[in-house]
Amino acid sequence: MAVERGVRRFLPAALRIALWTLASRVLGLVRDRLMFAEFGRGPEAGAFFLAWTVPNLFRRLLGEGALTAAFVPVLSERLDRDGIAAARRSFAIVAGALAVVLLGLLSIAWGVVALLPEAALARGAQSAGPAEGESYAYVLRALLFVLLPYVVPICIVALMAAAQNVRGRFTLPALAPLLLNMFWIGGILVVARQEGSLGDRAIWLGGFVLVGGFAQLALQIPGLWRSGLLTRPRLVWKDADLIRVARSMLPMLLGLSVVQMSALVTQLIAAFVVPEVGANSVMFLGNRLLEFPHGLLGIALGTAVFPLLSLHGSRGESAEMQAALDKALASGSFLAIPACLGLIAAAPALVEVLFVSGRFGGEDAVEAIHVAQILALALPGLVGVQVLARAHYALGDMRTPVRISLLLFGVNLVLQLVLAPLYGTYGLAACSGVTSTANALALLFSLGRKHSLPRLERSRQAVLQALLAALPMAGFAYWAIGQGAELVGSKQGLVVRILFELLAPIALAGLVFFAVAILLGKTGRFGDNELLAMLRRMRQRSTRS
Repeated sequence: MAVERGVRRFLPAALRIALWTLASRVLGLVRDRLMFAEFGRGPEAGAFFLAWTVPNLFRRLLGEGALTAAFVPVLSERLDRDGIAAARRSFAIVAGALAVVLLGLLSIAWGVVALLPEAALARGAQSAGPAEGESYAYVLRALLFVLLPYVVPICIVALMAAAQNVRGRFTLPALAPLLLNMFWIGGILVVARQEGSLGDRAIWLGGFVLVGGFAQLALQIPGLWRSGLLTRPRLVWKDADLIRVARSMLPMLLGLSVVQMSALVTQLIAAFVVPEVGANSVMFLGNRLLEFPHGLLGIALGTAVFPLLSLHGSRGESAEMQAALDKALASGSFLAIPACLGLIAAAPALVEVLFVSGRFGGEDAVEAIHVAQILALALPGLVGVQVLARAHYALGDMRTPVRISLLLFGVNLVLQLVLAPLYGTYGLAACSGVTSTANALALLFSLGRKHSLPRLERSRQAVLQALLAALPMAGFAYWAIGQGAELVGSKQGLVVRILFELLAPIALAGLVFFAVAILLGKTGRFGDNELLAMLRRMRQRSTRS
């Protein structure tokens, strides 16, 4: 059936994105281990992570957030109706406008950083003493000057990636984070050999990250050329497509992007409200462990299915969109639930094996473990939001996600300000879990009430099937990790510990999950799961070959 084939198209793409994202996340874990070994939880690490959060926020606001969500439906429609030449012109005009806006924002941001009072910046390390506070303020200001320009290349990279996704090309966009991590790791290895203070080393490392951003941009040029969309940026401010993108983008800056604003607010509260120095470093580490499955599941799935949802939305094909949305949510739920419970079970080993080194360990590691376990509860909601928000945008409903996100942003801010002084990083992590789950549920309720979507027969069955299979999986993972640790001991090399305490137990736990899920499927109480069906087709093809 043609519709069925079209709906299935996004799952192989999502898997390809997930594989490259997996490689990037693995390299990211190497990067983070080196970061914490070199800088520990100290004020220098806190300043770097806080400064990095600002350009990363704009990347998600303008790149992976509002701009991409507004641009993909417009480019999909232009390509579908008028062909590649019209789509290329539309891309050139949006790219030109984006470059001008980014340079303007960068100039304003530099001015704000220059005017920030030193006393306010020094609060991030005030509990460590006046001298440490002054050093922290200097390092933070310098890092903001160095890292803010990263906004320009990475947001343009996101636009180029969105254009390639519309043309069905996902590889080079998925490789971009991998390339950045390579520059980041190279920078750590270089600055670790330098003499001088940790603050100066952190500033030099920021320079390596900035160069990595421009390398990411250069990487996308061949893919854009193969997509037939490579062209020079143009400035045509009254272009119909640009105006449409801008009008769609403005409410989304308040909607989809409020989630990203919450990340910056959390970092600021951790740095300036939580009494302990370096609390934002611990939150960064916990979020890094959460982003590993989130990137593999939520971002990959949302990126792959969004062009298809946009196409069905622009054509008014509600039945086809219903099928695509149901399959996307079923697939996301089927993997997010075991990933959530698996992260809770594996968090102690992940932190102990991957990050305890050099200047990081002891009570800091214990705190990071508990933060990661609390944050893991947010994973199903985060994956759901990636799909559900884009379903609203594909239907032309920009306001509902805005209202939901603004309301939850306010609730999250109040909760964090109340809980951070009392419970520190644990309170901040709990707020993230509550608000992400509430966001997904509110978006789901809105789709049913306003758009009669989705009926979600497959998704309901997938949630129950995944939960029943994930509980024994998590128990097995916890036991297997403990057995692996007893087998090799803590004095073995890093590679051996990763193999026996992480990779082997997690892989076996994954097999347990799929085995139980398949057995549950054979009871006849669950519908045909798309992921399990795809695995069966792959096995059949390999058997025939």
